[in-house]
Amino acid sequence: MTFLHRRLIYPGVARALGEGAMFRRLAELSQLQYKPREQLESYQAQRLSRLLSRAALTPNYRTWLDARQVSRTSDPHALLQSLPVLSKRDLQGSFAQLQAVPRPSRVSVKVTGGSTGQAVTIMKDRSATAYERAAMWLGYGWHGVAIGDRAARFWGQPFGQRARFLTGLTDLAMNRIRFSAFAFDDESLEKYWSACQRFRPQYFHGYVSMLAEFAQFVQATGKDGLGLRLKSIIATSEVLMPTQRELLESVFGCPVQVEYGCGEMGPIAYGCEKGMLHLLTPDLYVEFLRDDNTPAGIGETARLVLTDLNNRAMHLLRYDIGDYGIAGTPCDCGRGLPTLEKIWGRAYDVVVGPNGKKFHGEFFMYIVEDIRRADLGVSQFQVVQVTPQSLVFRVIANPQAQPQIAQRLHKVIEEHMPGMAIQLEWVGTIPRLPSGKIQIIENRWIRSAPQASSLS
Repeated sequence: MTFLHRRLIYPGVARALGEGAMFRRLAELSQLQYKPREQLESYQAQRLSRLLSRAALTPNYRTWLDARQVSRTSDPHALLQSLPVLSKRDLQGSFAQLQAVPRPSRVSVKVTGGSTGQAVTIMKDRSATAYERAAMWLGYGWHGVAIGDRAARFWGQPFGQRARFLTGLTDLAMNRIRFSAFAFDDESLEKYWSACQRFRPQYFHGYVSMLAEFAQFVQATGKDGLGLRLKSIIATSEVLMPTQRELLESVFGCPVQVEYGCGEMGPIAYGCEKGMLHLLTPDLYVEFLRDDNTPAGIGETARLVLTDLNNRAMHLLRYDIGDYGIAGTPCDCGRGLPTLEKIWGRAYDVVVGPNGKKFHGEFFMYIVEDIRRADLGVSQFQVVQVTPQSLVFRVIANPQAQPQIAQRLHKVIEEHMPGMAIQLEWVGTIPRLPSGKIQIIENRWIRSAPQASSLS
């Protein structure tokens, strides 16, 4: 089946979706990654110049850009940096103004909450999604994973029937099985292990905390994680702690790769064989900015501000993704791609239900995504577990929609977490962590309970 997926099923689906350019792009990236940094910067500048020429035609950037000025400039980087930084709030209110003129015929629309819980809508053309997939397979390949390899994905499960059907088709094309990270207990983890025994995945992919939970279960129950013979574990969506990396490598005997990205931009960086995170600068222009929008130096904590060089349907220039990081020094793996020394990405936690089941932070993201699709006006949210039987939902929402939002939240929690009481707080702002992030799940109960320390 691996051969069929690699040679027939996956390529057939990609071409049917209009993403056949992925294979050519993957070959290009495979060559580009080892170019000297100066050549990569020159290649990036050419792509940036073309992007600015297109962006000059859009309503959002006509004020700052002139197509003739762009064509004459010898320094597209300086021209880009003369533009204002685009925030998530700006993106929420400028969907139409950021669309390309003319717009590509085949596009996909994605609503993403991101790690801040702040909903944004993104439009991408097929070549952009094809280039994203190429970057993904390039990064996966650094640890031996190839198109068609069998995967076990520890991830979310859509609530809607149609969304579940489409997710199933995607999993089939990707040759992977999916394990829900939304609600799990020892019985669930036992089923996941049995499925791994039958399917024999060649790599794992999923939320950091969920992968760690599974590793703890395998270790505690005396199962032979080494016997799976995994090529790699790709950990994403949350910060990977050193203790989690050590646990995963010990239990499964394979390298753990960090995948860093966001829904708006796609893949941003992958960990190489040396453990360094490499930025995918052929596809992105990355700025490290202080809070006053001046450039930060190497070793200095800074906001990550990105420009998408791929998307021809919607131009995201100098987009503040809400994460903080530190620029790194060159890596001795041989790649010219610049590095990230550290990233403060998504800091999710889990909620434990009255019956002991654990609910990953993405469970609540999916709940709010459904509410947003009903156009009920939720802009941000936070979930606080106060006791084993009580949650507080802090919600920034349209006052007129509050009764409907409350009804939906009560219904879903009652269905999936029986015995859990919820209190709704309608707020104007949600406080940020010292890192600048909004913590989607704040679990006061777990952090105050010594017996739950293994979840940290």
